[in-house]
Amino acid sequence: MSSNRVSGAEALVNSLTHQGVRHVFGIPGTHVLSIYKELAKHREIKHVLAKFEPGAGFMADGYGRSTGVPGVTVVTAGPGALGLAVATAQARVEGAPMVILAGQTPMRTRGKGYYHETPDYDAILSTFKSLAKWAARAESPEQVPRLVARAFRRSVEGKPGPVYLELPKDVLESEGEWYGYRVEQPTKYRADVSQAASLMLSSSSPVILAGGGVIRARAQDKLAELAEKLEIPVVTTISGKGSLPPDHPFLGGVGAGAFGDPDAVRLVEESDLVIAIGTRLPELGTGGWSLKIRGRLIQVDVDPDSMSQVYRPDLFLVGDARAFLEDLVNSLRGVKSFGGKERIEKARKEVEDVKPIGYDESKVNPDDVIDAVGSILEPGAVITCDAGSNQVASFRIRVPAGGTYINPTGFTSMGYAIPAAIGAKVSHPESQVVALTGDAAFHMTGFELAAAADNGIPIAVILFDDGLQNVLRMQQMFLYGGETYETYVHNTDYCGLANSLGVQCVKVEERRVLKDSVSQCLNSKTPCLVDVKVNPNAIPIPLSRYFAAKSRP
Repeated sequence: MSSNRVSGAEALVNSLTHQGVRHVFGIPGTHVLSIYKELAKHREIKHVLAKFEPGAGFMADGYGRSTGVPGVTVVTAGPGALGLAVATAQARVEGAPMVILAGQTPMRTRGKGYYHETPDYDAILSTFKSLAKWAARAESPEQVPRLVARAFRRSVEGKPGPVYLELPKDVLESEGEWYGYRVEQPTKYRADVSQAASLMLSSSSPVILAGGGVIRARAQDKLAELAEKLEIPVVTTISGKGSLPPDHPFLGGVGAGAFGDPDAVRLVEESDLVIAIGTRLPELGTGGWSLKIRGRLIQVDVDPDSMSQVYRPDLFLVGDARAFLEDLVNSLRGVKSFGGKERIEKARKEVEDVKPIGYDESKVNPDDVIDAVGSILEPGAVITCDAGSNQVASFRIRVPAGGTYINPTGFTSMGYAIPAAIGAKVSHPESQVVALTGDAAFHMTGFELAAAADNGIPIAVILFDDGLQNVLRMQQMFLYGGETYETYVHNTDYCGLANSLGVQCVKVEERRVLKDSVSQCLNSKTPCLVDVKVNPNAIPIPLSRYFAAKSRP
């Protein structure tokens, strides 16, 4: 082999190295063993071996959402690639940068029945063209570097998301010329803020509704600067939690409609102008669109397809959240104050929160777990959440200063939290990383704890163990006539299972030991599970709010 000729697999791994990739999540298979041969030569790239393809995808998602840098996953052809379909859809909806490198059967045997081949050779690529932001196939080794560079650019350009690069076995194993690698820089989208500034100047009681796009754009400091200069209250969406520190004087709470903090909802509903930044105003994030926006609405999002079809903004701007906030701060220097502290205090005095339904002081309730975890987390901690009642309970969790709150509220994939926490811990080795999950979700991806144990990744997992798919059971009870059916979870010895995987476990059945047990796990140097037997009849406060709102005439 001449110095300028390399295999497709060599071209791929060389490209990853030039791109600055340091971590890969994956599962080997026959069609991608050439990639693994090259990864073995480049130990500067740390590979985390997942146990099931969805887990690898969620790891890459957690890595990407917690850093803003694309998480990379490698899977084999056929079932390996399609095993990432759910994780891809999840990342697309939530805006998680992710690069999927998927094997494919050889192009030269196309249509001949090679194992892992679909009846339509293009079927998997077509699937990912509909699920991912961008999808392509490399048809020669020479194409690999250019397509890798394009994949990384497209993953972070505009609204971040997943991209898919298909790599046939014969392309990976044949030779081609290496012409070098050139990193492609993403285009930055900047909105004209003049109309937004004019609307703000004519407003008397504006409020900022900060969404997950503020965090994706790493714009928390600019949000704080704007709030402090104008004394304007900031309410967050669920995905926007952590946009401001929990003790910030202009933070008004979570304005998620019937799920949200009543004082935060009041601030939004009494405002004459809502500036929604980095949010699609989706169903779950607005409490089933129960959030009432009575004033004018400015919606700012980097994705032109994110304009709300429910709230119909008066002004929709396409732009990066950080750039928008920077330009707005500069254009509104020295203008009037909007009395944010007084308005927040007034809203808090005027509203009363609901009492959680079914709360029992003699038991551990979901809200107790949320309060215990939130009280212990250190600055910079990362919280990953799962689908289920535990997910909704976490809407109230205290996100510490500099912390990251990752809740899959859009596509809402069950089984997300544990693998996402692994990805986040890989990228934040010095930070506390905690996964909040339910027992039904644990049954889906709990074996990824073995990946944490194998790789020495010390995540803390808080398991809400109630023996039920409780958010579904609650809906059956309150919204579907009261009969419950097929919403149980198999009784499992979670500590025994965790121990068999090399993971330490603490079982909690009494509230008096809850905080110490959580603290023990959070400060462990190895992966740790806290199996909390929670009161199955207790309905977390956000859900109690929701059901109370549903019951009103």
